[in-house]
Amino acid sequence: MTGILTEVVEGKQFELLIDTKIFSKDIALKAAYNFLDKGYFFFKFDGDKNLILQFTAKDDVDMDPKKVIGEYSDELLDVYLRDTLEKENKVIREAIVTKSINGPLDSTNFISLDTDNQQQNQIDFDQDIDDILKEIENDPDLKIDEEEIERILKEIEEETEWEIQKPEIHVDQSAISGAKDMFKNKK
Repeated sequence: MTGILTEVVEGKQFELLIDTKIFSKDIALKAAYNFLDKGYFFFKFDGDKNLILQFTAKDDVDMDPKKVIGEYSDELLDVYLRDTLEKENKVIREAIVTKSINGPLDSTNFISLDTDNQQQNQIDFDQDIDDILKEIENDPDLKIDEEEIERILKEIEEETEWEIQKPEIHVDQSAISGAKDMFKNKK
């Protein structure tokens, strides 16, 4: 098997040649960030625009350079894949953030309430009262006199006397436009 990884190991130091056609400079730097507690990184480009990484382990770190190379290679792949997914999903993430910020302030996203054509929950209180009266009259175990029935019916009527009010919605279009402009200017 021919080795594709160009590496030089000397004691607690190693040098890697990273192909920038595969892993960009930014990917290599981001992957190195997770190893700052293990050693020192130095980078430079060779003549072919490949990246040369030099690593020197810290004095208090007792780690085999081959193991660091393996872990760094894993981190390169991990960072590369995260970066690729981030770029692929950028439009979706931006749309979600924009919608969450502008959504409630965007006049096109307001829900229109048509209160005139709203079907009301029509309750026929007279029919309900008649049903209650029939149940009371036909219940042999219930011993309530006419006075008590009238009192109960009056209570029911008082509790159900309410007027259906249509909701009123007021939208200040200039305030909405001002808020949208404020968010656009912060970009």
